[in-house]
Amino acid sequence: MRTINRLTILGHVGAVKIFGKVTKVSIATNRVWTDASGTMQERCDWVPVTILDEGQAKWVGDTVKKGDSVYVEARVGEASYGKGDDRKFTVDIIATTFNLMAARDAA
Repeated sequence: MRTINRLTILGHVGAVKIFGKVTKVSIATNRVWTDASGTMQERCDWVPVTILDEGQAKWVGDTVKKGDSVYVEARVGEASYGKGDDRKFTVDIIATTFNLMAARDAA
């Protein structure tokens, strides 16, 4: 049986940080729901995305700015650091596709 490890994110960039050959981008997404009393609620979720592909990471670092609308396809990756009882585990969202969407006034 084949398996799938894929995320799709459509949101707005909060920050772009370059760490050598890796770029990390925080993306704001909004979710809306109706609570038990019938009141509409809204919350912003910040999604941290890591771009490992060197060419794509450079392009994102040079091009993408705070507030830009982006479409990202990604996978969930895991890593660990430290040794013994100090070993820590992380879950990362690794971009496989990173697209800058057209600005509203350009559409």
